[in-house]
Amino acid sequence: MDCYNSGLYRSSIILTEMKTKSFFLAIILLALTGIGSIVLATPQEFRGVWLHSGLFDKNADVARGQIIKLFDSYQEIGINNLFCYYTLPEENGFEWDYLQALIDVGHKHGMKIHPVFCPGHDVALTGEIKDHPEWQIQDRDGKRIPNLNLTLPEVRNYWMRTISRVMKYDIDGIHLDYIRFPVNQRYSYDSVTCQAFKKEYGYTPKEISQDDGSMLWCEWIKWNARQITELVKETRALITRSGKKILLGADVFPSPDTSPVLIGQDWESWANMGLVDFICPMLYTNDLKLFKEYTSRAVKIAGTGYAVYPGIGVKTSHNKITKDLLVKEVEIARETGAGGEIFFSGNSFDQEMRDALKATVFKQSINHPPVKTRGY
Repeated sequence: MDCYNSGLYRSSIILTEMKTKSFFLAIILLALTGIGSIVLATPQEFRGVWLHSGLFDKNADVARGQIIKLFDSYQEIGINNLFCYYTLPEENGFEWDYLQALIDVGHKHGMKIHPVFCPGHDVALTGEIKDHPEWQIQDRDGKRIPNLNLTLPEVRNYWMRTISRVMKYDIDGIHLDYIRFPVNQRYSYDSVTCQAFKKEYGYTPKEISQDDGSMLWCEWIKWNARQITELVKETRALITRSGKKILLGADVFPSPDTSPVLIGQDWESWANMGLVDFICPMLYTNDLKLFKEYTSRAVKIAGTGYAVYPGIGVKTSHNKITKDLLVKEVEIARETGAGGEIFFSGNSFDQEMRDALKATVFKQSINHPPVKTRGY
């Protein structure tokens, strides 16, 4: 290293030391002012909200005003990611481009927009789905239930076509909710699915004992989980082929042990295969001990493979949270090493809840930092 470069090198070291000292001085000042008792936000904290189209008016002009007002409020507490349900016209019933409005207003507010898709949710028997009753799940008695059978390649192709439609927009992510079977092992026993399993194992699931004493029954459970994983793989491949910087996230049940068995959702394997950029365990509880336990486990499983943003339930079928508990769960998310949190949902994440966060854990605004995308 010549003298000139050596001088530059020493200057850079001095500058780095000054920045480091300034950082620690800021921490000390925060502690002295009483804020130090609060777990500090990381510079790139991910703050999200699940958002339903029902919050907004059917009239385009009225709705745009509502969107701007809501996003103004979100911006005040550093919300930087929105997970938007029902962005397609047939889902929301709007006669105007709802997704484009979200993108236009969201991006001006420094917020990333993630359209949400729910492959395993119950479906309306309309359009293309109405023309394909064989796509529905059948129980052991042959009765159809209004959920799509995600083991069928035709159904997965349907979802790829649907997801492709929003990828024409300047979106920031694709988010998978209900990426599973209905609860309580409501797998499909239609003839096509049964024969597909028989081709691999020599028996259909109807011909084996329906309990975990049967090794073939255990394989049937794992086989169904692999089909859900295949749908995640296909979504990842779709994004990769597009060449766009689009995040892939997924909402998952709290337990990586029971999820593959009860709903065919083996999200721990998604970590090992690097299929998603982040997961959102839906930890809808007022029990702080459980919230910490399940968040910690998800962070440990994720390792460096992807990020974990626990879902905090404000008002759900499982809990109704208080302002104090809301703040504490954000603190726990930080303590356990999660990269942020997401609130369910926009309907219940009201001004009172936002004010509680603004006065405490979200007191320091963040400048909507970029979120790292796998492969870029």
